[in-house]
Amino acid sequence: MNTSIDFIGDIHGHYDELVVLLKKLGYEERGGAYRYPGDARTVVFLGDYIDRGSQVRETVNLVRAMRDAGSAVALMGNHEFNALSFWHENGVGGHYIHAIRGGYLREHAFNKVAIHVKTVESYRGRKAEFLEMLDFLKTLPFYLETETFRAQHACFDLKSAETLKAVGIRSFADGNFDELIARANDQYHEYADSIFDPINLFLKGPEMSLPEGLTFRDGEGVLRKRTRIRWWMDPKNANLQQLSFQPGVELPPCEVSREVHERDFYGENERPVFFGHYWLLGLPELIRNNVCCLDYSVAGYRGDGRLAAYRFDGEQKLDASKFVWVDAGTLQ
Repeated sequence: MNTSIDFIGDIHGHYDELVVLLKKLGYEERGGAYRYPGDARTVVFLGDYIDRGSQVRETVNLVRAMRDAGSAVALMGNHEFNALSFWHENGVGGHYIHAIRGGYLREHAFNKVAIHVKTVESYRGRKAEFLEMLDFLKTLPFYLETETFRAQHACFDLKSAETLKAVGIRSFADGNFDELIARANDQYHEYADSIFDPINLFLKGPEMSLPEGLTFRDGEGVLRKRTRIRWWMDPKNANLQQLSFQPGVELPPCEVSREVHERDFYGENERPVFFGHYWLLGLPELIRNNVCCLDYSVAGYRGDGRLAAYRFDGEQKLDASKFVWVDAGTLQ
């Protein structure tokens, strides 16, 4: 693939902003897909194309067209994984996950159903196309790794990458889907071939439990008893406040468990890593000179988010001047 790459964060059905961003980056629509002149650059989409926004179908079609034309790589996000699990019956393929209630691999509770409403509405009256969309989601890789960068939706974990490489799995297309999607949802290792842990880290990132009695509500009002972790930070001497990565939420500087203190982290000497997922606020900025998050809440409830990109040309120390973005609500 090209060494000149434009990484783009979470889109969530915000098609208009995506088109404006692509044009701002210099891409042109030719032959049914957006391409860079002379095919000199490639887009890497970091996942979460569906849900939240009103133009999911248009977004997926644009991303898929670019992927099929060779002008983009599209990675899987946790929302794509959740959708595949939500619509898949538990036990199909032989792996019945007893820990999951209900007949599907995602419980059809009110808040779970609500997440998928915008996606379903986008395909109203187009059931066959909706099913084709799900088939497309099955082909999305969990991560991308080259000699100059790594990319995934949430967290890059070296051991998880080795685990998936060892069993030859880069996406749900690498085997029997019914079996693989069940193994990816086998959180408590009911079967010896569970792949829950590596896929959960790549798509959702690591989390830790909050101390007894401590909770917070996320941007959608859901009560949380666990917090996301800064997986690029050395946890050895860090406390809860330092390790927690919940933008807009301030947690106290409590002690954390030995297990958290001893977990692996993404070091300063590793190649640059690009990801989305974390609902950042404000203007795009680097987390570290080799750590770049590109989810700036274009679908956030506050309405002041951004769809962000980073223009990568192989540099091993990232440059904050290479961010490009458009504001939420920007129309074509």
